[in-house]
Amino acid sequence: MLCFWAPVEAIPRCYGEIILLRLFETHPDVQKLFLKFVGLSKEQLQNNPGVQAHGEIVVCKLTEILKAKGEHKEILKALAESHAKQHKIPLVNFQIISEVIVTVAIENLDGFGPDAQIALKNVLKTFQIDLEACYDELGFK
Repeated sequence: MLCFWAPVEAIPRCYGEIILLRLFETHPDVQKLFLKFVGLSKEQLQNNPGVQAHGEIVVCKLTEILKAKGEHKEILKALAESHAKQHKIPLVNFQIISEVIVTVAIENLDGFGPDAQIALKNVLKTFQIDLEACYDELGFK
């Protein structure tokens, strides 16, 4: 999985922007969860430094989780703390962005065939399950 992820890790700002733009395009209701981007048009979101910076954070955090190879409990606890308590992000949104990440990977990564797709989907599903456990510990759904 990590060898397919290497191009994403190499330019996280670029891939992060692609992921967020696709997320906002396919699930416009999710955009309201990103307070800095509420009400911005598609044109205003493109090449937006804030979108690029936030996308970079998303990709870097996911890269950190992938590199942890299942030993990601502490990473997820911190992520759950900020996303549940501070940002009030419902868990379903992690499923939505996971689907977007897989779509973007399929479209943009050379050789990202069925085996790699299944591997990424499995990693993201484990991530979602483990994050849900963290949310439960915090009493947030």
